[in-house]
Amino acid sequence: MRYILEDIHLVKRRRLKKTSILIEDNRIELIKDKFHSYQYMRMDGSPYIMTPTTVMLDNQVQKITSNTQQRNYIEENLIKKGCTTFLFYIEVKREKELAVQLKKINSQLLNCAIDYVTAVKIPLKLLSPTFVRLCKREKVPVIFIEIDDARALYQVPWGWIKEALFPYNAPLVPIFLSQNEQEKKMTQNIWSSLMRDVKIPSIAREIKEGMTIAYPDLVKMGIYPFKGNVYQGGEVTYNLFAFDESIINIEENDLFLYHYDRIQMTIHKGKCIRAGDKVFYRPGFGELLEVKVPSFLTI
Repeated sequence: MRYILEDIHLVKRRRLKKTSILIEDNRIELIKDKFHSYQYMRMDGSPYIMTPTTVMLDNQVQKITSNTQQRNYIEENLIKKGCTTFLFYIEVKREKELAVQLKKINSQLLNCAIDYVTAVKIPLKLLSPTFVRLCKREKVPVIFIEIDDARALYQVPWGWIKEALFPYNAPLVPIFLSQNEQEKKMTQNIWSSLMRDVKIPSIAREIKEGMTIAYPDLVKMGIYPFKGNVYQGGEVTYNLFAFDESIINIEENDLFLYHYDRIQMTIHKGKCIRAGDKVFYRPGFGELLEVKVPSFLTI
């Protein structure tokens, strides 16, 4: 089925543009100002603001074993916040645990209704060329590193780590364990400086749990442009807000942080999964996003 969503106010990275979208078989075929000569069914999009759905870091879903509780959690904490893809990490203490944990987690999320990206979290002492190559073989797109001592960062063979990461280039994301804010800030500065000097794909700061992941970070992870984006050739996934002058200049992250309750509709891969306050939950409709090349757009 082909149809045109006409005169929609599309918001992407702080910019609002009135545009029209040609949709066919749950794919966005074409985006342009107007479709004057096309004879397809048309839907008036002018009363709405369209935004990409969000990608969030959430490690709670994997911990819920009850299907009913998992459904309730996803509805309230993800779908109702305009999120259709979440990133989470499995915790690994030894290299041999990785493959087992990855296999286990996929079975736990069989009934998940939205898409997900699997990362890994390890203590700094486990970061080695061998482990990085293992992550590369398993196509793990993000590696979270727990750091409790800034001095230990200088003991890591960063040159070998960089070589092992290539060409998959999964970014490293820090988790600073210190409870002392001054010490934490110092460790973050050392981390940022080291990553910049050795030119390793990385994120300079922590990513907050339960928050939308920023566009530059999604790019480094290889999640963008496939998720968190409305683009020609992409899937039909978006949020609709009622058009309101008061929200058109709000940054996307703030829009979802403070105004997610104003979402009128959420479409995920061509299916309506939320209309107003009602959620249409489809068990098993979610799938693992396999990131082929992290950091591709930043190299």
